Formats: sequence, C-alpha cells, structure tokens
Amino acid sequence: MLEPGVLFGLGSAVAWGTGDFAGGVAARRAGAMAVAGGAQLAGFLLLVAAALILRPAAPSGSTLILGALGGVAGGIGLAALYRGLTLGAMGLVSAVSSIGGVLVPLAVSVLVWGADLGPLQLVGIGCALAAVAAASGATTQGVNREAVILGVVAALGFGLWFVFLDRAAERDQLWALVAARGSASVLVGGMALRRIDRAGLRAVAPLVAATGALDIAANALVVLSFASISVGISAALSCTYPLVTMLLARALLREALPRLALAAVALAVAGVVLISLGS
Repeated sequence: MLEPGVLFGLGSAVAWGTGDFAGGVAARRAGAMAVAGGAQLAGFLLLVAAALILRPAAPSGSTLILGALGGVAGGIGLAALYRGLTLGAMGLVSAVSSIGGVLVPLAVSVLVWGADLGPLQLVGIGCALAAVAAASGATTQGVNREAVILGVVAALGFGLWFVFLDRAAERDQLWALVAARGSASVLVGGMALRRIDRAGLRAVAPLVAATGALDIAANALVVLSFASISVGISAALSCTYPLVTMLLARALLREALPRLALAAVALAVAGVVLISLGS
C-alpha cells in the first residue's frame, strides 16, 4: 500500500499539470497576461480567505518584502509560461519551465551558500542541460522557437520564485504566499489591463479560476506530503507534472510532439527528479 505522502505528491503533480493545461487553453482564447493575472488573483483570494480563517500572527517586514519579490519573479514566469503554451507544444514548454524550479535554487545554494553537489544532482544537471539542447533542436522539427525561449524565461522566473519564497517562508509560509500572490496579481494584472479582452476573459473565467485553485491545491498537497515522506521525494513526485500537461494536450487537443521534443520532456523530468532526490 502506498504511503499517503506518495499519493499527496502524485496528486500535486496532477493538480499542477492540469492547471498548466487549463491555463494554456484559457490563454489561447483570452491572452496570456490576462489569464496569468486572473489565475494569480484567484489564488490570492483563496490565500486571503485562509489567512482570515487561520488568523496567523502578523508577518514581519522581511517576509512581506521577500514574498513580494518572489511574486514578481513568479508572475513574470507564469505569464511567459502561458504565452508559450499558446504557441503549441504544451508538454515541452511545461517541461522546460519546470527545470528552473530546481536548477536555479541549486545554483544559488552552490554559488552563494557554498553547498556541495551530490552525484545524483550532477547527473540531474546533465539531464536538464540536455533537455534544453533537445528542446532547441526540436525547433527544426516544427516546434515554435519562441515557445522554447518562453519556457526558459518561465524557468528562470519560477526558479527565482523558489529562492525568494524559501527565505520569506522561514517564519511564516502563509503570509509569504499571500505577499507573493498579491504582488504577482498587481504586476501581471496591471500589465494586462492595457490590452485585456474582457469578453474573452469572461468566457474563460471558470478555467482561470480553476487554474488558480489547482495551483493552490498543489501547494497544499505538497505540504501534506511532508508528513510521511522526505522533501526530496515529495519534490521528485510533484515535479512530474509536465507529463500530465503533455498527456492532456495529446488526449484533448490531439497535440503530437516530434521525437526530439519527447526526448526533451523525458530528460527534463528525469533531471528535475534526480536533482530533487539528491537534495
């Protein structure tokens, strides 16, 4: 029988992967910036409701500042991801973006904090770099080059989100997430106001709300998984979410990836899992 933590970790992968797919579909109809801003706002409102119910102690200034900086980075990353998803190759874009969540924090821990790299992490880094190379090569097989570049931008944004949130959440995880979502909502939502398609956004409002709710659910499932499995295993399980996005795109949109793109997805997922397990 599987440990509850394993089920929670896999559940978070399903939630994140489904959320990416829903956000990508919505962005194709209403625009990436509008959907990213709407999804962040939906998540922000859910977190505010949680704060009102749980009534945690007042946050420190550093928690709010670092959380807000993380939100700016994550908001830009999310907007880049959704824009990339509108250009096709959903599974590939999602996989490339997932690399940043482990590679950027790992680079910061090594370069800034002097951490040592383990054997699994070194192999994982090799897989991640090979994934980017394969994704770049896939542009010669019909994959949109801009989609791959946006996936890399999203990876950097998500990686910085993890770096800032790790510091912001040392004292209070909930307030760190509230600050991050709030700043992302203001930044991305404000940028979207100039060219927002209000009719299109209203048409996909349920998808946008579902995207924000699924992201919050994934975060909650990851936290719940920590009770019975290690952080590394939890991260390894949850970071398989690009496979869910790819399968949904294949099943519902009939989106097929060329061989190099499939190899990039497999290498990216393997790299993220190995780096997580080696932490």
